[in-house]
Amino acid sequence: MAGDAMLGIVKSASGARWVSAKTALSASEIDRHAAALSETIDDLPLPIARIMAAHGLTRYTIDAYLEPRLRDLLPNPSHFKDLDKAAERLADCVEDGAPIGIFGDYDVDGAAAAALLLMVMRQLGVVCDVHIPNRFSEGYGPNADALMALQAKGASLLVTVDCGITAHAPLAAVAKTGMDVIVIDHHIAGPELPKAHSVVNPNRLDEDGNYGYLCATSVVFIVIAGMLRTLRQRGYFTKTRTALDLLNHLDLVALATICDVVPLIGLNRAFVRQGLKVMAQRHHPGLAKLADIAGVSDAPNAYALGFLLGPRINAAGRLGASDLGVQLLSANDAEIAASLASRLDDLNKERRDIEEAVRVVALDRAAQSPHHVIILADDDWHEGIIGIVAGRVRERFGKPAMIIAMGPDGIGKGSARGIAGFRLGNAVIAAHQAGIIEGGGGHDMAAGFSVRASQITEFQAFMDDRFLAEFNGVAPQVSHTATAVLSVAGCQPVIADWLDKMGPFGSGNAEPRFVLPDCRVKSARRVGGDGAHLSCRLDDGSGMINAIAFQAGGTALGKALEAAVDGRYLHILGRVRRDQFRGGNAVQIEIEDVAEPKLAAGHSS
Repeated sequence: MAGDAMLGIVKSASGARWVSAKTALSASEIDRHAAALSETIDDLPLPIARIMAAHGLTRYTIDAYLEPRLRDLLPNPSHFKDLDKAAERLADCVEDGAPIGIFGDYDVDGAAAAALLLMVMRQLGVVCDVHIPNRFSEGYGPNADALMALQAKGASLLVTVDCGITAHAPLAAVAKTGMDVIVIDHHIAGPELPKAHSVVNPNRLDEDGNYGYLCATSVVFIVIAGMLRTLRQRGYFTKTRTALDLLNHLDLVALATICDVVPLIGLNRAFVRQGLKVMAQRHHPGLAKLADIAGVSDAPNAYALGFLLGPRINAAGRLGASDLGVQLLSANDAEIAASLASRLDDLNKERRDIEEAVRVVALDRAAQSPHHVIILADDDWHEGIIGIVAGRVRERFGKPAMIIAMGPDGIGKGSARGIAGFRLGNAVIAAHQAGIIEGGGGHDMAAGFSVRASQITEFQAFMDDRFLAEFNGVAPQVSHTATAVLSVAGCQPVIADWLDKMGPFGSGNAEPRFVLPDCRVKSARRVGGDGAHLSCRLDDGSGMINAIAFQAGGTALGKALEAAVDGRYLHILGRVRRDQFRGGNAVQIEIEDVAEPKLAAGHSS
């Protein structure tokens, strides 16, 4: 039944249990639905048809899944609390030509949200001043000095994007001056909302929660849609003053959705699918030049956004040049955009070097940690890259990871990455409410916080207790979900093509993993500047295929692959991907885990 150990693997090379993907359908029902899908869609490979059927897709729903349409999924803007108020206030600024100040966050979602609002208001003739805080000198979220500075520059209205939901003191200070503030955020809200003209956030406690998975840029998009509707109702647009096409900015929404690692379900799938089409048209000079410098010459995909474009934009905020991302994303001039893209590329190279130094130390120390939640702190770690390192630690050990860069004042800035089933953001907020940390917040899979050195031991105990409480006192074994068994001969380019059509994959819409049983590893060599990856050749008797195991050098996975070159068989768990390095029709396996076939017998969970 669903959840059984795939091929009997209860402990792989990485210590994980392999489980079959859950499905509400029986094997015979999957076969029947897969056959119907194959009859409906020409050249649909049977493994893909079975995956679709297991997802519950039928001949009647498959089109909507493969081509999700915004008009079917986009909610009425009035669905959200305070959105009509925010739309009316923004429309007032458009009609009056009144300047606004925008305060954003320094990550991709914050930069894209600020750039989206800036470009739309600029198209409507509204002067905007944008402030992105320096993460080192100002920290996360709105601060009173910066908000007052925007007001002093002439802003008649302030808008916070991707932040503000917990900024009670700064917003209260601004409210005392009589200035209106609109908060547009998506982070988890507390029981008390900040003092503001309007607070639009699908994660307010009085919302229905149906759209809590949206990123901030998506929420800004919906707010703008509401504003444009208000302007139309007021008769603002005429034959000589035509309405702008908001859909031309979907590339920014897609970029933010992918990079903020929000669930790729429902409306988010439509945003990304349609946004990728817009990005391919290269409307925005900034994104076009960034794609050029990142080597994205073909039609962009989710991988390009998440691993090639996003890190370059994030590098600016991580290394103290916080506003470069907004400048790039909102650039109108191609030459300026090219210069900004080059600067971001240079910062990203610098970021990679700093990250590598911290990652090596953190992984070594994490391997010694006996805790359920790995918390590591160091005086020498760079605050700008701790989020990336937290993600690396989480990936390696399958545990929530919290990495802290300690400051000279004894207060550390921390970044955390979570695992499925553990509400990380809620745990951080609870720790703050209990007085254990100085501040913090986030969502289920990522959070930020500040903590005193003297509090870390208590914080560690609190997080371990919270973790066990959420899992009923038993720490879960790491598990890898396998979608299907596939032979090397079955790893055809058409499989990769159809997987692309089923995307985007990510949180909430996992990319299918396949098991290739009884493979011989014909070669395994370390590649990359520091030998971090393993390049392999796999042979299961039906054919040979190239494979890559990223960040496997020196790990249990890497050692198992290297040891298997002597002729041992391994079951391989991984993803079927286009081989970007070789191009053409080449495909490869991205190896995530391996297990010896002999482990499939004589073991129990």
